Amino acid sequence: MKKIVFALLLSAPLSAQQLSYTRGQNISPAYEGWEQASDGSKYFLFGYMNRNWEEEIDAPVGPENGFNVGGADQGQPTHFLPRRNRFVVRVKVPNRLSEKDELVRPPTPHDKTAKATTNPRPHPP
Repeated sequence: MKKIVFALLLSAPLSAQQLSYTRGQNISPAYEGWEQASDGSKYFLFGYMNRNWEEEIDAPVGPENGFNVGGADQGQPTHFLPRRNRFVVRVKVPNRLSEKDELVRPPTPHDKTAKATTNPRPHPP
């Protein structure tokens, strides 16, 4: 019985290594909620998941790292650290954004499109 347990423990790290990626993966943006300032202004909060374990990605502000409303540059990062990074962008919701409009953030390095979308519809408390 000890030999079987020992063999299973040795094989676990090998299979975990096969499932991880150190480079070449995309960045997936994440909508993480909203907040309202004391003056009534609303902000959307975003983070991201760099699916690489080691690779840090640079993506300048533009079509692959921007927003579709209020100008491409909303203070988002242009250097993306590996793995999950929460609440790194705070974007003021434009007054003209209606409940039918959407604010989209599409970082697409490595030609793998991913985007986070939100709108000003009422959110549950």
